[in-house]
Amino acid sequence: MARRVELPPGVAWPAPPCARPGFAALARRIQAVLAVLGVVLYSGAKFTLSAGAGAAGLGAVDPLNRLLQLVLLLGCGGLALGAGREGLRGALRLWPFLLLLGLIVLSALWSQSPGHTLRRSLGVLAMVAFVVATGALLGVGRFFRITLGTMAGLMALSLLEAALRPSVGFDTGDYANAIRGVFPQKNVLGMALLFAALALSFTVLERGRLRWADGMWLGALLAMLVLARSTTSLLLTVVVAGVTVLVLWLDRGALWRAGAGLLAALGLVGGLVAFAGIGVEGFFDLIGKDSSLTGRTFIWDGVWRIIAARPTLGHGYAAFWLEEARGVRALVELVQWDVPNAHSGYLEVLLQLGWTGMALVALLATVLLARALAVALRGQVALALWAVLVLAVVAVLNRTESVLLNPDFPMLFCLLALLALRGARRGRAA
Repeated sequence: MARRVELPPGVAWPAPPCARPGFAALARRIQAVLAVLGVVLYSGAKFTLSAGAGAAGLGAVDPLNRLLQLVLLLGCGGLALGAGREGLRGALRLWPFLLLLGLIVLSALWSQSPGHTLRRSLGVLAMVAFVVATGALLGVGRFFRITLGTMAGLMALSLLEAALRPSVGFDTGDYANAIRGVFPQKNVLGMALLFAALALSFTVLERGRLRWADGMWLGALLAMLVLARSTTSLLLTVVVAGVTVLVLWLDRGALWRAGAGLLAALGLVGGLVAFAGIGVEGFFDLIGKDSSLTGRTFIWDGVWRIIAARPTLGHGYAAFWLEEARGVRALVELVQWDVPNAHSGYLEVLLQLGWTGMALVALLATVLLARALAVALRGQVALALWAVLVLAVVAVLNRTESVLLNPDFPMLFCLLALLALRGARRGRAA
C-alpha cells in the first residue's frame, strides 16, 4: 500500500481536478494513452522502417507525425471540451501563448506558403489541446510520470536500434560514432533526454525527497547522453540535477548550504556561457566545437539580412525553410551548406513572425516569471524554481537550436509550467 507523502506546510502541487463521475474514469484512461502518444511525438522520435531511407528535404512532412498530430487534435480536443469548465479554465491559463498561437495562424495571410503555415499551425493547436486535456484529466505530476515511462521505452528502443541496425541507430558524418537510436539526429535524442531530466526533477520535487530509483534514472540519462555525444544537453542535465538537489536542501531548511551550492552552480554555468559567448578558442576545443559554433555564425549573418527584409511580421510561420521558398537557395550558396533552419530559436522567431512575434514570446516569458514569483511568495518555492529552471533551459537551448516555435518538448514544457503555476494552490496537496 502506497504511503501518503506529507508536504511541508504552505506547499501544494497542482493536482488534477475532479471531472464528472461518469466521464472521469474513461476520459482519464483515454488521455493516459494519448499522453504516451504525445511523448513519442513531442520528443522528436521517428521510426524508420528502411535502413536505406535518405534524409528528408526542406519542409518535408512525416506521415506518421501528421497522423499522431491529428489523433491528438481530435482526441484531446474532444476530451478538453468534455471537461467543461475545467477545460476552459485550463485554456485561459495559457492566454499568453494563445496570443502567440493567434499570430501564428494569422501569419498565413502574409506567408510565403499559406497552406504550409496553416498545416503546421494545426500542430501547435494540437499541442494546446493536449496540454489542456492533460491538465484537466491527469495533472502535471502524473503526466511527467508517464513521460518517464515512455522515455524509458524510447531509450531501450534506441539502444536496440544501434545494436541491430547500426546504419539507422548511429548518426552520420562527423558524429558517426554517436547513437541517435529512434531519433532523426543525435542532438534530438539529447534534447529528449534533457527534458526527461526535467520531468524527473518535477517528480522528485513534488515528492519532496530522493529515492534510489531517482539516482538510477539520472545515471541512465547521463549514460545515454554520453553515448549520443550531446554536449549541451549533457551539461544542462547535470545543472538540472544539481539545482534539484539544492532546492530540496532549501526546502529542508539548509539555507546556507543550498545558497552556497546554488551560487557555485550559477558561477559554473555563467562561466561556461560567458566563454561560449565570447568565443574563446580553447573552450570550444575542450568541448569539441569550432570557434564559429560549427558554422552557425555564418548562417546567422545571412539570416539577419533576410529578417531585415520583413522585420515586423516575418515571412510566415514555418514558411521559410522550404525547397521553393525565396531566399533559401541564396542562403545555401552563401554558407555552402544545405541549411535546414536558422540554428537559433530567437532568429527563427524573427524570421517567421518578426518583431511582433518576438514581443509575444517575451510576454510569455514575463508572465511565466511573474507567476513563478507569485507562487514562491505563497510558499511554494520548489514549484516556482522548477518553472524558472524550465524557462532557463529553453532559453539556453535556443541560443544555438531552432526549437522555440516547434511543437516539441521545449514548447510543451513551457506550457505545462504555465499551467502548473496557475493551478497551484495554497495549503497541502490532496
